[in-house]
Amino acid sequence: MYRPTVRYADVYKQYVDNLFHATSLDRNQIIRAALFTAAYSQEFLKIISVYKKKDVTLPSPPWQLEQTELWMEQNPTTREERGVNVDSQRRTKVKKDPGIIGRERSEDQKDRRLGQTTGREGEVPTIIRTSGGGIKIRIG
Repeated sequence: MYRPTVRYADVYKQYVDNLFHATSLDRNQIIRAALFTAAYSQEFLKIISVYKKKDVTLPSPPWQLEQTELWMEQNPTTREERGVNVDSQRRTKVKKDPGIIGRERSEDQKDRRLGQTTGREGEVPTIIRTSGGGIKIRIG
């Protein structure tokens, strides 16, 4: 996981704080959503193209706007498929299972799965948001 240290002016901090208080998103999700959508923003690409090196093309984002798990989750699990049938347009479908992001399984792959596994049993932790923006987890 990439964990940059970002320094920005107070005007941005105030905006992120206002978004934090106006939504159910945390500050990291807000920053990730901004980066996630920037690659599809004409305004962002226009700004970046002014500083683009002459002999290099700008990269295409390796995600689709429908893959919200990429910015919602702190460390989403992605799965890349390579081979003859690679989707060169990167038009992948996001699985409904939030644990894995990638292409949906074909019927053949679904049939090859092993039986259901059982999970752990016990107390479910309670997550409490604090007024300062932190999170407390209470078990039991």
